[in-house]
Amino acid sequence: MASYNARQREPFLDGSTYAALQRRGMELIGLALIGLAGALTLTLATYVPDDPSWMAATDAPAQNALGRIGAAIAAALFIIIGHGAWAIAAVLAGWGLRLVTHQGAERALSRAIFAPLAVALASVYASTLVPHEGWVHSFGLGGLFGDTVLGALVHAAPVQATLGLKVIAALLAAALVALGLFVLGANRHELRLAGQFLLLGLLVSYAALVALGRGLLRAGLRGGVTLARGAGGVGRGARHAAESRRA
Repeated sequence: MASYNARQREPFLDGSTYAALQRRGMELIGLALIGLAGALTLTLATYVPDDPSWMAATDAPAQNALGRIGAAIAAALFIIIGHGAWAIAAVLAGWGLRLVTHQGAERALSRAIFAPLAVALASVYASTLVPHEGWVHSFGLGGLFGDTVLGALVHAAPVQATLGLKVIAALLAAALVALGLFVLGANRHELRLAGQFLLLGLLVSYAALVALGRGLLRAGLRGGVTLARGAGGVGRGARHAAESRRA
Protein backbone atom coordinates (compact mmCIF):
# COMPACT_ATOMS: atom_id res chain seq x y z
CA MET A 1 0.00 0.00 0.00
CA ALA A 2 2.86 2.37 0.86
CA SER A 3 4.63 1.63 -2.44
CA TYR A 4 1.37 2.28 -4.31
CA ASN A 5 0.98 5.66 -2.61
CA ALA A 6 4.60 6.52 -3.42
CA ARG A 7 4.00 5.75 -7.09
CA GLN A 8 0.89 7.91 -7.12
CA ARG A 9 2.62 10.83 -5.37
CA GLU A 10 2.80 13.96 -7.49
CA PRO A 11 6.25 15.16 -8.58
CA PHE A 12 7.95 17.94 -6.63
CA LEU A 13 7.83 20.26 -9.68
CA ASP A 14 5.16 20.31 -12.33
CA GLY A 15 6.00 20.35 -16.01
CA SER A 16 5.70 24.10 -16.56
CA THR A 17 7.85 24.94 -13.53
CA TYR A 18 10.51 22.44 -14.58
CA ALA A 19 10.54 23.85 -18.12
CA ALA A 20 10.87 27.40 -16.77
CA LEU A 21 13.76 26.42 -14.52
CA GLN A 22 15.42 24.63 -17.41
CA ARG A 23 15.15 27.74 -19.59
CA ARG A 24 16.56 29.96 -16.84
CA GLY A 25 19.41 27.52 -16.38
CA MET A 26 20.19 27.62 -20.09
CA GLU A 27 20.18 31.41 -19.98
CA LEU A 28 22.59 31.46 -17.03
CA ILE A 29 24.94 29.08 -18.83
CA GLY A 30 24.72 31.29 -21.91
CA LEU A 31 25.54 34.40 -19.91
CA ALA A 32 28.50 32.59 -18.37
CA LEU A 33 29.77 31.63 -21.84
CA ILE A 34 29.39 35.22 -23.04
CA GLY A 35 31.30 36.40 -19.98
CA LEU A 36 34.09 33.91 -20.71
CA ALA A 37 34.17 35.06 -24.33
CA GLY A 38 34.46 38.68 -23.22
CA ALA A 39 37.24 37.88 -20.76
CA LEU A 40 39.14 35.88 -23.38
CA THR A 41 38.70 38.67 -25.91
CA LEU A 42 40.16 41.19 -23.47
CA THR A 43 43.00 38.81 -22.71
CA LEU A 44 43.89 38.33 -26.37
CA ALA A 45 43.37 41.97 -27.33
CA THR A 46 45.72 43.23 -24.60
CA TYR A 47 48.41 40.61 -25.21
CA VAL A 48 51.94 41.97 -24.92
CA PRO A 49 54.83 39.58 -25.69
CA ASP A 50 56.98 41.14 -22.96
CA ASP A 51 54.43 40.47 -20.21
CA PRO A 52 55.47 37.99 -17.52
CA SER A 53 54.50 34.46 -18.51
CA TRP A 54 55.89 30.97 -18.61
CA MET A 55 58.00 32.04 -21.62
CA ALA A 56 59.14 35.44 -20.30
CA ALA A 57 60.46 35.95 -16.78
CA THR A 58 60.31 39.60 -15.74
CA ASP A 59 59.52 41.66 -12.68
CA ALA A 60 57.66 44.31 -14.69
CA PRO A 61 53.91 44.56 -14.07
CA ALA A 62 51.69 42.83 -16.60
CA GLN A 63 50.00 45.09 -19.13
CA ASN A 64 47.32 42.52 -19.86
CA ALA A 65 43.79 43.49 -18.85
CA LEU A 66 43.53 40.36 -16.68
CA GLY A 67 46.93 40.77 -15.07
CA ARG A 68 49.51 38.02 -14.83
CA ILE A 69 46.93 35.27 -15.24
CA GLY A 70 45.67 36.83 -18.46
CA ALA A 71 49.22 37.38 -19.69
CA ALA A 72 50.09 33.72 -19.08
CA ILE A 73 46.93 32.49 -20.82
CA ALA A 74 47.39 34.82 -23.80
CA ALA A 75 51.06 33.87 -24.18
CA ALA A 76 50.26 30.16 -24.16
CA LEU A 77 47.46 30.53 -26.70
CA PHE A 78 49.39 32.77 -29.08
CA ILE A 79 52.49 30.57 -28.97
CA ILE A 80 50.57 27.34 -29.54
CA ILE A 81 47.73 28.29 -31.92
CA GLY A 82 48.38 31.97 -32.65
CA HIS A 83 45.42 33.97 -33.89
CA GLY A 84 43.43 30.76 -34.02
CA ALA A 85 42.70 31.55 -30.36
CA TRP A 86 40.14 34.10 -31.53
CA ALA A 87 38.04 31.16 -32.75
CA ILE A 88 37.66 30.01 -29.13
CA ALA A 89 36.15 33.36 -28.18
CA ALA A 90 33.87 33.24 -31.23
CA VAL A 91 32.57 29.77 -30.32
CA LEU A 92 31.96 30.76 -26.70
CA ALA A 93 30.14 33.95 -27.69
CA GLY A 94 28.12 32.24 -30.42
CA TRP A 95 26.80 29.47 -28.23
CA GLY A 96 26.31 31.87 -25.34
CA LEU A 97 24.00 33.95 -27.49
CA ARG A 98 22.16 30.85 -28.69
CA LEU A 99 21.56 29.64 -25.15
CA VAL A 100 20.40 33.06 -23.98
CA THR A 101 18.02 33.48 -26.91
CA HIS A 102 17.01 29.78 -27.02
CA GLN A 103 17.83 29.58 -30.72
CA GLY A 104 19.17 26.17 -31.67
CA ALA A 105 20.26 25.28 -28.13
CA GLU A 106 19.29 21.67 -28.79
CA ARG A 107 22.16 21.42 -31.31
CA ALA A 108 24.82 22.48 -28.80
CA LEU A 109 26.37 19.11 -28.01
CA SER A 110 26.25 17.70 -31.53
CA ARG A 111 27.88 20.82 -33.03
CA ALA A 112 30.16 22.24 -30.34
CA ILE A 113 31.99 18.93 -30.10
CA PHE A 114 33.72 19.88 -33.36
CA ALA A 115 34.91 23.23 -31.96
CA PRO A 116 38.52 22.02 -31.39
CA LEU A 117 38.72 21.09 -35.07
CA ALA A 118 37.51 24.57 -36.05
CA VAL A 119 40.10 26.18 -33.75
CA ALA A 120 42.85 24.03 -35.25
CA LEU A 121 41.71 24.93 -38.77
CA ALA A 122 41.70 28.63 -37.85
CA SER A 123 45.24 28.29 -36.56
CA VAL A 124 46.48 26.69 -39.78
CA TYR A 125 44.72 29.29 -41.91
CA ALA A 126 46.24 32.10 -39.82
CA SER A 127 49.68 30.72 -40.66
CA THR A 128 49.00 31.39 -44.35
CA LEU A 129 48.67 35.13 -43.65
CA VAL A 130 51.57 37.58 -43.69
CA PRO A 131 52.49 38.68 -40.14
CA HIS A 132 51.88 42.32 -39.33
CA GLU A 133 54.56 44.70 -38.06
CA GLY A 134 53.63 44.20 -34.43
CA TRP A 135 54.19 40.44 -34.60
CA VAL A 136 57.58 39.87 -32.97
CA HIS A 137 57.61 36.08 -32.79
CA SER A 138 59.74 33.92 -35.05
CA PHE A 139 56.73 31.77 -36.00
CA GLY A 140 53.71 32.82 -38.03
CA LEU A 141 50.29 34.10 -37.04
CA GLY A 142 49.03 30.56 -36.55
CA GLY A 143 51.47 29.75 -33.78
CA LEU A 144 53.71 26.72 -33.64
CA PHE A 145 50.84 24.34 -34.36
CA GLY A 146 49.67 26.26 -37.42
CA ASP A 147 53.17 26.57 -38.86
CA THR A 148 53.86 22.87 -38.34
CA VAL A 149 50.66 21.69 -40.05
CA LEU A 150 50.94 24.25 -42.85
CA GLY A 151 54.54 23.26 -43.52
CA ALA A 152 53.50 19.62 -43.82
CA LEU A 153 50.66 20.52 -46.21
CA VAL A 154 52.89 22.68 -48.43
CA HIS A 155 55.55 19.98 -48.49
CA ALA A 156 52.98 17.36 -49.49
CA ALA A 157 51.44 19.51 -52.24
CA PRO A 158 52.35 18.28 -55.75
CA VAL A 159 53.00 21.82 -57.02
CA GLN A 160 55.44 24.63 -56.36
CA ALA A 161 55.47 26.00 -52.83
CA THR A 162 54.18 29.46 -53.80
CA LEU A 163 51.26 28.11 -55.82
CA GLY A 164 50.60 25.40 -53.28
CA LEU A 165 50.43 27.95 -50.47
CA LYS A 166 47.83 30.02 -52.34
CA VAL A 167 45.71 26.98 -53.14
CA ILE A 168 45.94 25.68 -49.58
CA ALA A 169 45.03 29.12 -48.19
CA ALA A 170 41.92 29.29 -50.40
CA LEU A 171 40.85 25.77 -49.43
CA LEU A 172 41.46 26.45 -45.76
CA ALA A 173 39.41 29.66 -45.91
CA ALA A 174 36.45 27.86 -47.50
CA ALA A 175 36.70 24.95 -45.07
CA LEU A 176 36.97 27.32 -42.10
CA VAL A 177 33.82 29.21 -43.09
CA ALA A 178 31.87 25.99 -43.63
CA LEU A 179 33.08 24.34 -40.43
CA GLY A 180 32.64 27.57 -38.46
CA LEU A 181 29.00 27.85 -39.48
CA PHE A 182 28.45 24.20 -38.60
CA VAL A 183 30.12 24.51 -35.20
CA LEU A 184 28.12 27.65 -34.39
CA GLY A 185 24.92 25.70 -34.98
CA ALA A 186 23.75 27.19 -38.27
CA ASN A 187 21.12 25.17 -40.13
CA ARG A 188 19.60 25.44 -43.60
CA HIS A 189 16.78 27.70 -42.47
CA GLU A 190 19.17 30.17 -40.85
CA LEU A 191 21.50 30.09 -43.84
CA ARG A 192 18.54 30.71 -46.15
CA LEU A 193 17.45 33.68 -44.05
CA ALA A 194 20.99 35.04 -44.00
CA GLY A 195 21.23 34.66 -47.78
CA GLN A 196 17.92 36.44 -48.27
CA PHE A 197 19.03 39.24 -45.94
CA LEU A 198 22.31 39.67 -47.83
CA LEU A 199 20.52 39.61 -51.19
CA LEU A 200 18.01 42.18 -49.98
CA GLY A 201 20.85 44.34 -48.67
CA LEU A 202 22.61 44.17 -52.04
CA LEU A 203 19.43 45.09 -53.90
CA VAL A 204 18.72 48.01 -51.57
CA SER A 205 22.31 49.22 -51.87
CA TYR A 206 22.17 48.94 -55.67
CA ALA A 207 18.88 50.85 -55.78
CA ALA A 208 20.32 53.55 -53.52
CA LEU A 209 23.41 53.89 -55.73
CA VAL A 210 21.25 54.11 -58.86
CA ALA A 211 19.04 56.76 -57.26
CA LEU A 212 22.12 58.68 -56.12
CA GLY A 213 23.62 58.48 -59.60
CA ARG A 214 20.42 59.74 -61.18
CA GLY A 215 20.22 62.58 -58.67
CA LEU A 216 23.80 63.61 -59.39
CA LEU A 217 23.19 63.38 -63.13
CA ARG A 218 20.09 65.55 -62.88
CA ALA A 219 21.91 68.05 -60.69
CA GLY A 220 24.76 68.14 -63.19
CA LEU A 221 22.40 68.67 -66.12
CA ARG A 222 20.57 71.43 -64.28
CA GLY A 223 23.85 73.08 -63.40
CA GLY A 224 24.98 72.84 -67.01
CA VAL A 225 21.75 74.38 -68.28
CA THR A 226 22.03 77.18 -65.72
CA LEU A 227 25.61 77.88 -66.73
CA ALA A 228 24.69 77.82 -70.39
CA ARG A 229 21.86 80.26 -69.81
CA GLY A 230 24.13 82.50 -67.78
CA ALA A 231 26.78 82.41 -70.48
CA GLY A 232 24.14 83.21 -73.11
CA GLY A 233 22.91 86.16 -71.07
CA VAL A 234 26.44 87.47 -70.67
CA GLY A 235 27.03 87.11 -74.40
CA ARG A 236 23.86 88.95 -75.29
CA GLY A 237 24.73 91.73 -72.83
CA ALA A 238 28.17 92.08 -74.37
CA ARG A 239 26.70 92.29 -77.88
CA HIS A 240 24.21 94.95 -76.79
CA ALA A 241 27.00 96.94 -75.15
CA ALA A 242 29.12 96.72 -78.28
CA GLU A 243 26.23 97.79 -80.52
CA SER A 244 25.44 100.74 -78.23
CA ARG A 245 29.06 101.90 -78.36
CA ARG A 246 29.10 101.72 -82.16
CA ALA A 247 25.86 103.65 -82.31
